Amino acid sequence: MNDKDPLLAPRGRRRRRRLPPLLTFGLALAGVAGIAALWIWVFSPIFVSPQEFHQRQRAFDRALREVLNTRGDGSVTNLPPWPARLSTDRLRALACAETEVIRAVRYAPQWREIAYPWGDVPEHLGTSADLLVRCLRASGLDLQQLVAHDRKAEPKRYPLQLIQRRHPDRHMDHRRVAFLYAFAKAFMPEGPLDLETPEQMTAFQPGDLVFWAHGGREGHPGLAGLVLDRRDESGMPLAATLVPGEGRSSGAHRLDEWPLVGHFELDVDRTLERFLESYPGTPLEPRPR
Repeated sequence: MNDKDPLLAPRGRRRRRRLPPLLTFGLALAGVAGIAALWIWVFSPIFVSPQEFHQRQRAFDRALREVLNTRGDGSVTNLPPWPARLSTDRLRALACAETEVIRAVRYAPQWREIAYPWGDVPEHLGTSADLLVRCLRASGLDLQQLVAHDRKAEPKRYPLQLIQRRHPDRHMDHRRVAFLYAFAKAFMPEGPLDLETPEQMTAFQPGDLVFWAHGGREGHPGLAGLVLDRRDESGMPLAATLVPGEGRSSGAHRLDEWPLVGHFELDVDRTLERFLESYPGTPLEPRPR
């Protein structure tokens, strides 16, 4: 019998067939490209400007709302048009709010020494009041200055019984939700609070300030937020805020999630006009360059 008969040859481990080099290179290149695409998709919002990211987010939200508002039979829920055409001030405030949400600002209510005017705590820290201060500052209003002037001139306007140290504090007064609410009541255009129907919900325009009773004391609000330019399938607008119990800033809370006690329109010119009518000739420091 032939010694080379394969039936009599010792049975060893079969050698694996190697892929052609060109195919191996192609698969490796596809894997690298896939990882790069995933990295860009996940991390690209970090490297774009807040305004550009906001525009991308709005386009995505519009597409998402079309899907959510479509019933199973193909018909679309009848929600009133919303939002109205937004001013530059509102767009800037919204871009700031989206940045705060993306940054996942950590809740930190502690007193900190900060610069005056136009001062701020570290950008990765703050409260719901700091979120409002930052976003109105992006629109040209420095609440640190405005609250400091009014707090000193009209101390009875502010709920001083809620704090221990009652003397004016430029580092902290504008960071108190109840104090921001008192200032807004005095100088900002006030909006309705009703949220029972989709038509009433449209009165809350993106960029508006809202105050909730959540966490408040003695009838004063304890949580603040900024209305975003997206709403859920029922037509309820969502807001950016920083809830102490959650620990991080968020943009997924409905306006009716807690009892609503305050609603103010973002109108920079009218707010400054009312303030200067009360304090003519008050020197306000412009934003540092």
